[in-house]
Amino acid sequence: MPSRTMTETSQQHHPHARGKQGRERGRIEEVYRRTIRPMFSRRLARLSTWLVPYVYLLYMRLVWATSRIEGRDEFTLAEIARRHDGAVGLLWHEEVFTVAYGYPQVGIRSHTLASLGESGDLIARMLELCGHVVFRGGSSTKRGRRKLTVLLDMIKHMQTTREVIYGITVDGSKGPRYRMKLGGVMIARKCGKPIVLVRTWYKRCIRLDTWDRMAVPLPFNVIRYYMRGPYFYPDDAQGEAGLQAFGRRLEDDLIDLAARSYDDMGQRRPDALVKRPAGEIMTNDDGDLAPRA
Repeated sequence: MPSRTMTETSQQHHPHARGKQGRERGRIEEVYRRTIRPMFSRRLARLSTWLVPYVYLLYMRLVWATSRIEGRDEFTLAEIARRHDGAVGLLWHEEVFTVAYGYPQVGIRSHTLASLGESGDLIARMLELCGHVVFRGGSSTKRGRRKLTVLLDMIKHMQTTREVIYGITVDGSKGPRYRMKLGGVMIARKCGKPIVLVRTWYKRCIRLDTWDRMAVPLPFNVIRYYMRGPYFYPDDAQGEAGLQAFGRRLEDDLIDLAARSYDDMGQRRPDALVKRPAGEIMTNDDGDLAPRA
């Protein structure tokens, strides 16, 4: 029979030794989990908040500098906002990557509510570097209360600030894809501002594996701006039925605008880019009114 080692013999005679070693490891892991790891996480978050916006800005400058840009002359959102002291732009979430950089290239300095917290800090810094106006809010931790807080903050800001332009990804922040939520329409109605459907699209892009298949444009590209509007909330659109009918019209037109952009670039239309069945109810939700932390 093979002889046991001294360690095995010691552990057999002192079974509490292994328990003591396990407790020591547990304490070390707890100290790491509670103290050391959060310290590094906070430092990395601060570094990302400073670095990522500059990386984004440099990349987008490269893309625009090496690409042919079309549709600028027909993109009159800034003029519409000056004429009506503000406007609400609606777009699909799949193009959100270019929003911060692309729209200032056609004179759009949108106003954006960035949520409180580290994610909000990063988004606010990125937007400010690109020339947008950022105000902070939407800090409630309860989902329903936060949606209402964001909506009210944005209405108040538009009512008290001159020439505000909002850009709202109407199927954000989690989809369904190409299904408009009505928060942006409700803001325009409450503030008496026009709605404009907008889109920026690209001949060459990478599609990310996200719910919206977010598009990242490549350098040496063809980039085109699209716009429809302005639309004004109809005086005879009463109650929920009126809101639904007007929202459905906007959604159908925004789907048509996206379909046109795919056709212009010689790309296959996504299977999800279809109009909703008759009778399907739109949700009184906020869409992606503000970046989420």
